[in-house]
Amino acid sequence: MIHISRRRFNRLVAGLLATAPFSLSSFRPRTSEFAKSKVLLLSGQNNHDWQRTTPLIEDILKETGLFDVELSIAPPSGAEPEVWDIWRPNFVQYDVILDNYFGDPWPQPVQNKFMSYIASGGTCLILHAANNAFKGWEPYEKMVGLLWRDSTYGERLYYDESGDMIRVPVGEGPEAGHGKVHDWPITTRDENHPIMKGVPAVWMHAHDELYHGQRGPAKNMNILATAYSSEESGGTGQHEPVIWWIPYEKGKVLTFLPGHLWPTQSEKTAYRCVGLRTLLQRSTEWLAARQVTVPIPENFPAAEQISLKEM
Repeated sequence: MIHISRRRFNRLVAGLLATAPFSLSSFRPRTSEFAKSKVLLLSGQNNHDWQRTTPLIEDILKETGLFDVELSIAPPSGAEPEVWDIWRPNFVQYDVILDNYFGDPWPQPVQNKFMSYIASGGTCLILHAANNAFKGWEPYEKMVGLLWRDSTYGERLYYDESGDMIRVPVGEGPEAGHGKVHDWPITTRDENHPIMKGVPAVWMHAHDELYHGQRGPAKNMNILATAYSSEESGGTGQHEPVIWWIPYEKGKVLTFLPGHLWPTQSEKTAYRCVGLRTLLQRSTEWLAARQVTVPIPENFPAAEQISLKEM
């Protein structure tokens, strides 16, 4: 017997009704809530300003009308074990887990439930510094692929100027790092993927921190976009992966590296970037529904021009 969640069933029915060759208006859901996907936004510890990024992420997703977003705030760093014992996210209730957490290791029962959720067909979006987390948790590192690690920890990937993917062996080349916060160009690497369809070949992302030299198992990686890490900004002079996804048993994990906001940083320009907002929405929708309906807006950034949402 094939089992399907009620939320996924509702989305399938809504799609059939929308494309039916005859009128079924009387059977349509009376509110848009019918087809919304459930997203669990994990936060609570991070070396970045999670208190400000959490509501920004929530607003970005909710403005589409496609998602119900619930928050799960982990205990603070150094909390007593009995406090951690209370924190038990119920991952299986959600279509997507959006991971904005970087801090103390999760309790073993939470790790086990998370891995079971992904292995059974769940999906997760790893945002910015969340890919720095959980050094030594091998299944997590396998599903993320490239992480903030030193050069002895795993392979590195980058693209050269001819568009070829280059693998750098363990121990060679730079370790994970970043240059100064600045505007940087993003290049689409898989124009046929649903998330990237219609996205310009190159567009300018606004005032963000660009990770370079990421390391890890780097297996089964499907790279959707890279960014040029200029030497002038303190980077590598190479095209670094910034958006990719990895299949993990029956599930999928997508890593989304843009999204820097430091605690001492007054402005939040990266989260105003129309490109970041659009691709974060489209990535979450793809993970939730295996399809993408969020449009590419007319004011999407150009190759040499940023585009910011008024906030």
